[in-house]
Amino acid sequence: MTLKKMLKSLEMGGKNALRSILAPRAIRALEESAARVKTLEEAVALSSEFNYWHIRLDPSQIASEILELLRLLSTNPPKTVLEIGTYRGGTFFLFTRVACADALLISLDMPPSRSGLGYPPWRRGLFRSFARAQQKIELVLADSHQPVTLAQIEKLLGSRRLDFLFIDGDHSYEGVKSDYEMYSQLVSSGALIAFHDIVPRVGFDSGVPRFWQELKKTMPVTEFVADWKQDGFGIGVVRKS
Repeated sequence: MTLKKMLKSLEMGGKNALRSILAPRAIRALEESAARVKTLEEAVALSSEFNYWHIRLDPSQIASEILELLRLLSTNPPKTVLEIGTYRGGTFFLFTRVACADALLISLDMPPSRSGLGYPPWRRGLFRSFARAQQKIELVLADSHQPVTLAQIEKLLGSRRLDFLFIDGDHSYEGVKSDYEMYSQLVSSGALIAFHDIVPRVGFDSGVPRFWQELKKTMPVTEFVADWKQDGFGIGVVRKS
């Protein structure tokens, strides 16, 4: 490890140690703020603006795009949700706002590593605090492309099928294609599958736009894009036939 990487690792270790101490207070602050939320617009604003001593949710979404997806989901609230790629939890938080009061919500993300993948252990408590009413949250840290991970998700679902699948993990062409082919088989007929980052991004080799254009040729789609000239983002939705 180079000196620069070593110093960066020590810096991140120090920040995470401090945030693990602050996390319970951040959870209380978020719960207090969430209790005052009455509309989807307010929920989106909270997820984007929440900041407790640099503990943020950062949904990495364009507000109008994620809002349209939430409105669509709210017309038939899902009872089972799987999000592939949770990052800091902003979008996962929003899905708890529109899911059924007794929904099962599963987050699937990579284990934490020095490369920046995954999330630190203290975030697990934060993510679990998102649950409303009788909702149940399951956090899976594993490579989504491995058959053993698919089996783990199947075990968590039991006899149930997914009502909503959100794919926002590996953005390579092979990665997003694998996530779709593996986990769409768990989605119930007529349920929704959504992809993030369907708009090309300058200077970033994302395979999501390419895969999305291929998928559009095979089935009807819904697109939530503020501006096709924007740099990245955009949400695409298909309904499982």
